[in-house]
Amino acid sequence: MTDAHHWQLILAQDYDCPSPPTLTWFQQLWRKILRIFGQDGAEKIENTANEELAGHQSFDRTAAVGAMTDYLADWVLDAKSEVAFLLDPPFSGTAAIARDWTWQQGWALVTPPSMAQIRDVDLDGWWQQQNLHHSAWLIDDLARFLLRSSDGLRFIRVLLPRLLQGDFGQGLVVCDSWTFAFLRRTWPLTLPRVYCFPPASAELLRSLGAKGGNRQLGRVVGEARGNVGVALSLWSCKVNQEQQPPTLPSQADDKTGFILYALLVHRGLTGERIQDVLSTMAADELNVQLLRLAQFGIVESDGEYWRLSVRGYLISREFLAERDYLLDDF
Repeated sequence: MTDAHHWQLILAQDYDCPSPPTLTWFQQLWRKILRIFGQDGAEKIENTANEELAGHQSFDRTAAVGAMTDYLADWVLDAKSEVAFLLDPPFSGTAAIARDWTWQQGWALVTPPSMAQIRDVDLDGWWQQQNLHHSAWLIDDLARFLLRSSDGLRFIRVLLPRLLQGDFGQGLVVCDSWTFAFLRRTWPLTLPRVYCFPPASAELLRSLGAKGGNRQLGRVVGEARGNVGVALSLWSCKVNQEQQPPTLPSQADDKTGFILYALLVHRGLTGERIQDVLSTMAADELNVQLLRLAQFGIVESDGEYWRLSVRGYLISREFLAERDYLLDDF
């Protein structure tokens, strides 16, 4: 099943990110001229088949769950008191796949600690609240267990050794790829059993409903750096004749980079928590920056959390790369 549907798990160290398609100097100049005259110059795909493509949050995850079942079968059967880690690049849908798999396995979903428990390093109080009775479990978002502030990292530094020592039994930890890159830089030990899904392929996109040719879909996969959710979003834009992904405002500066990086490392933050992380930035300036980024389609809010938008992700990553931020590997 996994071969037919192009899903599998691999060791994270074996992930080979596809290179984005390169543009010649003339192609870049031509696109710039088109933008000046109000045309975006993006490749358009004729929707002759009345294509209806699932969004990055709603694609069929059945085959991906099957791939997890096949790959982790022996580890699950061993039932050792140890943890495995599954990396979740933004918008890849990996956390949702892991939750579906956990439901099939009958494992418990762990709730994240409160901010008070994080700051008080109340690890035992948090774990007692789970009431798992020796059940295997899933942490579906490790980013919710830390805050990149003076008193927000002690909890995760205490949690990780106890996970590795088997204090909490068998479990799977889903970790955002940006959070993982940050922890790998700031924590002295190497985490074991770290897995991910390999880069998406044209065949995978086609199995999820995209009706383009190998060359067209391959270019989209390259633009998306192999991220299936981002690729689906890009393909949908091309099929539906929408504009290019948004650009950053001309006022984007170092403080913009601080905000984008904080949102990526934490997989989204409330306004109050952003202020905690970026305590040197005045509240009114932070609000202006967030609202401007929202107007440009780079970030979005559900009324509580601020997050990057799927269409603003790639340009934000490029912006941070230009400023030598610590990037993920995806």
